[in-house]
Amino acid sequence: MSQNLRHASITGASLAVLVLLLVMAPAAQANPIQILTEASGFQLLGMGNNGHGTTNPNFDALFGGAHSNSHVVDSTGGRFTAVLNPLLFTAGFTGLGSGGTYQFNFSQLLTVNGQTQTLDLLATLTITSVQDSIHITAGDPLIFQFDTFSVTATVPATLRAFENGELRDFLCARFEVKPNCDTTVPEPATMVLLGTGLAGIAAKIRRRRKTKLRA
Repeated sequence: MSQNLRHASITGASLAVLVLLLVMAPAAQANPIQILTEASGFQLLGMGNNGHGTTNPNFDALFGGAHSNSHVVDSTGGRFTAVLNPLLFTAGFTGLGSGGTYQFNFSQLLTVNGQTQTLDLLATLTITSVQDSIHITAGDPLIFQFDTFSVTATVPATLRAFENGELRDFLCARFEVKPNCDTTVPEPATMVLLGTGLAGIAAKIRRRRKTKLRA
């Protein structure tokens, strides 16, 4: 084989390998991401007690236990719901004339993949003669930024319990995982067009080499 032919073969093979690598690149980037979450826990005691009822601080009270879990999503993004805290809400007599709505600000630490932020929460306690209820919201979604993706957490919850009763429930958060812009996987159609173009260039180089050899 002449030097020109050998050079043409090497060039064509190199382009073919490049095309193959580009086509395989999206599959290599679409890796699973394991999202690890851990909430530190909290407790709110004697909510709504106006001093004319029981002195037991466990009425009305909300306990949130520490909890951790993991969830796997694709690196192209996804959504899931995870438990932050197992909850215990105890309702009892908080005093004559204590009916109404009360607001309490509290916070706990939330860790996602080793990154810790403070999750600020607002609890709205509504006391009636029939039942007491708590509505929990987060002031603003938490955003955890990593090298190749970001995670956003939002928290809603509503708990209800009758007087002299208790309710066990869970405080959950909705998580959304998004890939960063610079790590977006190319669309398959784009990769096919690129591969076709490179293959055409390789074919033209081979034809030109053959024409020169025949001349």
